[in-house]
Amino acid sequence: MEDKRQVAKELLDWISQQNRENLGIEFYEETNSIGLKITAPHAVAVVNIVFMEFTVVEYRIINDKDESVFYLHFELNELEHAKELFTEMKECLLKQTGSQVRQILLCCSCGLTTSYFMMKLNEVAEVLDSKMSFSAVPYEKLYEQAADKDVILIAPQIGYQLKNVQSILKDKIVMMVPVQIFSTYDGAGMINLLNETFAQHDGTKPQKEKPSLNRTLDMQNGSVLIVSVVNMEGRNQIAYRIYDHGKITAENQITKEYYRFSDIMDVIQVAVHMNAGLEKVAIVTPGMVHDGKLTFETANIADLDVCAQIREKFGKEAYLYNDADMIALGYANTERDGADTALYFLTTGSYAGNVGIVANGSLIQSARHMGGRQLESITNLTTFPQNPYALCRTPEGTIELTARYLTGLYSYTGIDHIAFYSSMIPDAQMLADKMKEFIPEQYMPGIVKLDSVRSYMYQGVLYSLQENG
Repeated sequence: MEDKRQVAKELLDWISQQNRENLGIEFYEETNSIGLKITAPHAVAVVNIVFMEFTVVEYRIINDKDESVFYLHFELNELEHAKELFTEMKECLLKQTGSQVRQILLCCSCGLTTSYFMMKLNEVAEVLDSKMSFSAVPYEKLYEQAADKDVILIAPQIGYQLKNVQSILKDKIVMMVPVQIFSTYDGAGMINLLNETFAQHDGTKPQKEKPSLNRTLDMQNGSVLIVSVVNMEGRNQIAYRIYDHGKITAENQITKEYYRFSDIMDVIQVAVHMNAGLEKVAIVTPGMVHDGKLTFETANIADLDVCAQIREKFGKEAYLYNDADMIALGYANTERDGADTALYFLTTGSYAGNVGIVANGSLIQSARHMGGRQLESITNLTTFPQNPYALCRTPEGTIELTARYLTGLYSYTGIDHIAFYSSMIPDAQMLADKMKEFIPEQYMPGIVKLDSVRSYMYQGVLYSLQENG
């Protein structure tokens, strides 16, 4: 135990010496853990080292909105690896901006009419010391710039978009600027209305449970570990769940800005130590999956033999799956009793998603296991009203792209039930209406929008493992 504590203290000493930004650093020591609390202007980071039969390091950042924006845990084996991960966490910590000043984004059709109003609002906000900051953007760039904003103000000219924006940006206050205020550039009136809205919103907003920064990891027993990687709104979520004969015994989620395969190996290492009876490891990830190997260019992974690495390092049975395949398999068997289903999975900011197809309860593998990459190739042969990269920035453009892709998918497969996930498409009816421009209504397939995908991923893996014995 003394050796473990010595290595841990070396890590904490090294972290303390990296404080060139003069952040607040407070050391703490408890019976089974030691750590640092690092206070930045707009967030708090915690390095928590827990001593069990092995040593677990936890890195977490909580911003001043009580949001966990970075979390991971790993076994402390290599000091250099721990330093590398801390450097990544520190970069994230320093990027956090304050929530004391409300960030408000004005949006109109082209951005010109709101620019003058934005300047007036910032002038009035400074005079009134209202702690609000205003910026303006044309509608076509709204969704790519809305991520770090608290409020979205829709100009009256595009008021017809209000419901769509509210349905897509569910975690933000979205409201239309009253015509009288907008037409007279009444900055004081707008700020008063915002203050009233904040008072109502803050009073009714449910309180979030603050995550414990100094929790310990409970020892669990399990037989199947499933690790899933999903990119949601530009942030990588690496979630895992352990099943013991179908019963969930442990689960957690890592949140990082960048996804590297070493993160997966860290998760497996901790899970193996925590669960002596673990028999199988299944990885669900974006990218091209074939014969246990993964190619995922976004994470700089090329033809990596994932299953071989897991078997060699941990001595466990290993399985590798594509994300859309597992969503499709889980959805079809859970919701449709195995009936033929096509699944389209589109992450925000992408112009072509990934496809999974199930027939008679079993997966149909795509050519060379390419998945969504086939659709990227089709793009080069298809005529679009605009550049696909420009279209995917708005709900209307995303619907245009998706309708054309799914029309082709339906035409070639004949599968008359299509489920899709896309945060940029408000509802299934809008997509179906667009597809009717290409498909006669009497031949239209059923279209269903999924609100979440993670549970279907897990179910898909369980079905696949059952099929494989």
